Amino acid sequence: MAETKKTRTRLSPEERREQLLQAAIDLFAERGFGEAKHADIAKRAGVSTAATFVYFPTREELLIAVVEEVARFYLALFDGIEGGKGTASDVLHGLAARIVSLVDTHLSYVLVQHGWAARFDKDLRTRFLAFQDQVLSKISEILWASEDNMMRDGRDDARILLSASEALAIMKVDGEPDEKLERFTKHTIEVVLAYGKSN
Repeated sequence: MAETKKTRTRLSPEERREQLLQAAIDLFAERGFGEAKHADIAKRAGVSTAATFVYFPTREELLIAVVEEVARFYLALFDGIEGGKGTASDVLHGLAARIVSLVDTHLSYVLVQHGWAARFDKDLRTRFLAFQDQVLSKISEILWASEDNMMRDGRDDARILLSASEALAIMKVDGEPDEKLERFTKHTIEVVLAYGKSN
């Protein structure tokens, strides 16, 4: 019986770039933020190292592409959340559930986002702070547009909630039981909203 030769699927440039970017995100998650090299990414994707340089000519461009994709992904968590549709508590609990589910569905993104948050080299830090500012704005909008009339300037409250969401994701990564995650979420939201209403 003659062997059939396996042919490699030809991807469009956009599909190839996406494939390489996903390989980079997965490798950064496995090895630590920014540790994978072009050759590692090429091996994971099953292409030549030269092909990775076509899409990401320098290490800096690769890192920027990764963080921009992670930022896009996280900001999309707010899609479909409308201010004024429910209480702040309801909306925040829903958002917390989305964050927890990411550990099961997109663990690489979670780990890379946490690695990025801990980077202090100037360009990556500047990009992280801009991303964080967008997230804080979205959380603040949820607080002041809610049915329970939270403070319009909820930036401090938003920062506490953002920090708590990052802790919540790590608790999930570490295998904490669902009951503990739910208790942490409920307590954090109750405390922040009670404080916001009293000011």
